[in-house]
This record gives sequence, structure tokens and C-alpha cells, in this order.
Amino acid sequence: MDVLAIIFNALIADEFIGKEAEDRIKYYEYPESGEVEKPYIIIAPLDVPAPSDFADDTWLTFDCLYQIDVWTKNRITTRQIGERIHQVLWKLGLRQNGGLSEYDSGIFRDARRFRGKLYREDFDTIAKSISLNKEE
Repeated sequence: MDVLAIIFNALIADEFIGKEAEDRIKYYEYPESGEVEKPYIIIAPLDVPAPSDFADDTWLTFDCLYQIDVWTKNRITTRQIGERIHQVLWKLGLRQNGGLSEYDSGIFRDARRFRGKLYREDFDTIAKSISLNKEE
């Protein structure tokens, strides 16, 4: 399961985030301070997705921990994008569980951490397999 791609696709699909950050939503790549003329969003995993929630010795979900950073030169824009990211990730099942707000050398940063469980991509197949095993 490519959780980075799931988060990335959800962010660019949001009209407001897509308009504000356009092609500046990145994995791991932090901008140089001189490059922040327009908003940047950085998706960074803080831990590898871990198997979780088990049934019949089969894991059903990934427990995920990600940090999403917003970098802009405008405090209001930074906050608005951060709040919108919160709404988008909530719909994915990821809940905000910390973060920070910083200002340095004309750049505002909103860094929020999100944790949650995402079902395996093959969950439907596994669910059928588990129920067949129980019938035997």
C-alpha cells in the first residue's frame, strides 16, 4: 500500500489545496528558504506503516504516522492550508495528534502530525478468505 500516494492524491484532489500549492506538494523534499514564493506542502512519514488489527492471524490495517508541513510567507495562508489538510486527512481516517507552528526569516511553517489506520488494499479478498476459513 502506497500511503504517500494516497495522501498526495487526496491533497491535490482538493480544489483549495490544489490551487494554492499546484506542483509544490512533495514527498521528503524541503524547499530552500529563497524558493518559498508560493506555498509548499511536504509529506513526510515519521514511521513505516505497521500491520495492525488482526483477525485469524491476518493483519487488516496499516497504522500510519505522517507529518504534513506547510511553508509560506503568509501566516493566514499557512493556517488556512493547514486546516484544509486536516479536513482532507480526516476523511481518509487520519487524525491530527500534534504539530507545531513556527516563524523564521520571513517563512511561516505549520507542521501537523497525523496518525490513523488505513485498510489494506486487498481487504475485501482477505475478508472473504477469513470467513471461508471459519466455515471449514
